[in-house]
Amino acid sequence: MPSSAVAPNSRNKSGTAASERTPGAAAAAESASPPNSATSTATATKQALKQRGVPAANGHANGKPNGILSDKRTVSEEHDEQGLDNISDTSNDPNDLTTALRNAVAPYCPSYSVAFKALFLVRTLAATYSNISDCDEVFNFWEPMHYLQYGTGLETWEYSPIYAIRSWAYILAHAFPAEIARLAMSANSLQVFFILRIILGAVSAHCEATLYRAVVDEVDPRIGRYLLLALISSAGTWIASNAFLPSTFAMYTTMLFFSQTLQPPRQHSGKRTFWAIFWVGMGALLGWPFSAAVGLPFAMEELLVHSRNHSKKKTVRFRDWRVMRLIRLVTTSVAVLGLVLVPIMAIDHYYYKKLAIVPLNIVLYNVFGGDVGPDIFGTEPWWFYILNGLLNFNFLLPAAFLSLPLLFITKFTVPDVLPSPPSSENLPLKDPLLWFSLKLSPFYLWFAIFTAQPHKEERFLFVVYPLICFNAVVTLFLVQKMVQRVLNKFVARSKSSAIHKYSTGLVWVILVASAAISLSRIVALHEHYSAPIDVYRKAYDLVKVPSLIHLEGSDPAIVAATIVSDTEKLSVAMAGDDHQEPGGAPIRVCVGKEWYRFPSHYFLPDGTKLGLIKSHFDGLLPGEFREGSRQTDLPPMKTQPSAAKGKEHTPFRVDWRWSAERRPGTSLVPKQMNNENKEVPEHYTPLDQCQYLVDLDFSGRYPDNDSQATQRHQEEDAIEPRYLQDKDHWERLYCKKFLDTQVGAGRNRWVRAFWLPNKVVVALTRGQTKTWGDYCLARRKSV
Repeated sequence: MPSSAVAPNSRNKSGTAASERTPGAAAAAESASPPNSATSTATATKQALKQRGVPAANGHANGKPNGILSDKRTVSEEHDEQGLDNISDTSNDPNDLTTALRNAVAPYCPSYSVAFKALFLVRTLAATYSNISDCDEVFNFWEPMHYLQYGTGLETWEYSPIYAIRSWAYILAHAFPAEIARLAMSANSLQVFFILRIILGAVSAHCEATLYRAVVDEVDPRIGRYLLLALISSAGTWIASNAFLPSTFAMYTTMLFFSQTLQPPRQHSGKRTFWAIFWVGMGALLGWPFSAAVGLPFAMEELLVHSRNHSKKKTVRFRDWRVMRLIRLVTTSVAVLGLVLVPIMAIDHYYYKKLAIVPLNIVLYNVFGGDVGPDIFGTEPWWFYILNGLLNFNFLLPAAFLSLPLLFITKFTVPDVLPSPPSSENLPLKDPLLWFSLKLSPFYLWFAIFTAQPHKEERFLFVVYPLICFNAVVTLFLVQKMVQRVLNKFVARSKSSAIHKYSTGLVWVILVASAAISLSRIVALHEHYSAPIDVYRKAYDLVKVPSLIHLEGSDPAIVAATIVSDTEKLSVAMAGDDHQEPGGAPIRVCVGKEWYRFPSHYFLPDGTKLGLIKSHFDGLLPGEFREGSRQTDLPPMKTQPSAAKGKEHTPFRVDWRWSAERRPGTSLVPKQMNNENKEVPEHYTPLDQCQYLVDLDFSGRYPDNDSQATQRHQEEDAIEPRYLQDKDHWERLYCKKFLDTQVGAGRNRWVRAFWLPNKVVVALTRGQTKTWGDYCLARRKSV
């Protein structure tokens, strides 16, 4: 085994070898043989290990105390005896022997670096090929950030200063790395979009690798290995990891928070408490306030689970330690509240021009919104999250639900394999069952809270996606141990190593099967529904706009120009305020029924805007942010009387590209906007002002696809006509296939949700095949 692979398993966080921390196998060997007899030392060491009935290094795996989920069985039952028998008895160095023993019985666990690289590779692929699963991601986050960066974008009612339930601080946290990437790489807006998704993937990979190593070091290396595979391969983490959503940000902070809580509780040190509260507070205040719910079991643990550490201070009397913990929780929470919330409020006040506590506004709207709460945007049945979880995690979701019941079953059936968390002095906790139950409970708490809410969306579950994986692999581990113990009672002792191999292999079979189903899900999402991103990505090159002049220190300016070609005439002029566009208008790329699949203005070239045309959707569509000055310098500010008599001064103003003065839409109350999801006709663009059109046409629904069938459809549906069939007015520029879920094999839910070979599809649907629609970018023909 390469040395790089051994290093993570041979030392703890402080760099001390595992064998140096406790009287492990090496110590037992040295006491049983003369110092100068290497052969006797090796033999005695192996015998001591088997007699002690504990894993290598006295129950330490990977150089850490491994009390959680560790067995009290003998080494012959726990590990493969062949690994001990293969150790050379002729080793001349006792340290080499100790290392060999440890590597023989401890499973290989990748280091943080290896895990991060593997995760980052998968997250980079997701950033490139995954779809945008929620239109809220575009209109509530990508569009406001585009407005800050480039001066144009669509605005939802949530950003109106009247409601202020979206934070500009959260947008800035993503806009800064995007702007740095733009400047450093001279990237256009389309490239900035994918660069930011890759950055988000890197953040997710770091958080996942940190969580994985915490599980390896503090829980069990086998559970850590299972968790790493589950995180890498599940379709749920593929979808959530790169999303520009507060729930994804809260997922990042939840992983860092959970990594801290896996450490044993300490009495005298507040470091664990501070960082745990900091990360859960950051996720709740900057991301999504409801993510604070995952921290409730931690608060209970601080008040219910006692521990001692290596502190030289005198141990606190048992009846007083809860008071000290409570004081520490309160003071740390107040400190984190000040560190995180105050800067957020300052940024939001700067852009909204009013005092706005956005986390509080979100809670008030969602909990006390009444008739104008989130339920007006749709409700789902109680089993919505169960179905969604089965699609994204398949076997792992039911396994996650079984983790806590199985923990209690283990307590009364096979108590030998019950989790037993370590303490800093290697002393058992008073109630390890309680301690570990608190680690499994955040997933149940989150699932229960959001299942009870009528308004449900897939992104609401992103926060606990890593916890689903953790609970699931704990279930698989416990089942493996119980199967081993039961079979050991009925199988000869000589076959115990084979039992261990087969039971471990069964867990890997389940995980690999789950990964294969997730891969099928990922491929199906890309093959069936990736057309919108592909078409808009191509639109960045195909949509033609007049030449743009970039003035240093200002936004791009659209200058008066006339471009005459054989097919079209386009006339544009300098664009001023959104309500006053003298001499012309920007190029419009319009969408109707496909408005919710628009991936943001990052996919449109400068000088282009999205136009929304009427469709059957009768709810509230986003409007446009008020645009500010496009001049090099802002108009001079008027002088005001100074405090000194007879003197005047000019007020201070921040003059930068993202300043509130250059982006007045952040503080101006948009007209024709409401929080009741009522349609606003002023948000529509007349069709005759559209130079380009993106539409989806399901030609498979019209078998006799001729002019008469098209004419009949136009008469039947005047609101959503088949624009792409109107060849007299529209010319197709680029098309991609999009699965039709109402005709052919697409009606089958299994065919829609997972990729299956064509022969399987035909057999499953009794001879039917997939029918595809045309998702196209079209250009208006010259008249």
